[in-house]
Amino acid sequence: MPSPRPKTSRTAELAATYGRRIASGALRSGDALPIESELASEWGVSRTVVREAMRLLGAKGLIKVGPKVGTRVLPAQDWNMLDPDVMAWHLFAEDRWGFVSALYEMRLINEPPAARIAAQRITQADRERLREAFERMERYPRGSSELIAADLDFHRIILEATGNPILRSLGAMIEKSLSISFSLSWRQNPQVETLRQHQRVLDAILGGDAEAAELFMRRLIESAFEDVSQALEGEGGRASEARRRVGDPAPSNVDNALAG
Repeated sequence: MPSPRPKTSRTAELAATYGRRIASGALRSGDALPIESELASEWGVSRTVVREAMRLLGAKGLIKVGPKVGTRVLPAQDWNMLDPDVMAWHLFAEDRWGFVSALYEMRLINEPPAARIAAQRITQADRERLREAFERMERYPRGSSELIAADLDFHRIILEATGNPILRSLGAMIEKSLSISFSLSWRQNPQVETLRQHQRVLDAILGGDAEAAELFMRRLIESAFEDVSQALEGEGGRASEARRRVGDPAPSNVDNALAG
């Protein structure tokens, strides 16, 4: 007879189920979750497991438990959107266009300026780390877990090379979402082209060219967003709306010159 799953596993499973329902919009702001006894009966778990699962969701800002009102979904502005679980629940929702476009919009706001700063501040140790991450990207086949890990390292090292502790922490906070979106974008774009885009960023940063580093990082993220959009086209999402939200700015004269 198989042994029962650990309590922590059931707690996480229950929290994830309702987290995904909230993130997807199946449960909306103000909606009430089933009462504790109903959840315990439905899931075949103790009330302690239910309370711990609700506590997890509450800590992430998704729900609030109060006397007489029960457990209710909080407005989206209260959610901790940088929590790894909350991001993953959004990415696994049926309609994830809104979150994907918001993720890439956030990357466009932060990563191109970070590349500019990194080109000015990067240390010798980070130069070697960045080169090594790119070499691993060249080494592994498209879509492999090793390649995605190297891609993540490449972007995280650039954030770390700014010397800004807040930007440094950003890489860790969004790692789960980026790993999923990277896996989608690497499946779309030819590997040689994606590597070429990363090579431009690498060369600009190592060459101390802050303007080129910022421009090429922007181009890289815009291209990745287009790849993810194409990967999700078949899911019935609003690709054109998502693209408009992130924006598709016309290339500048400097951009054209550098691309030549």
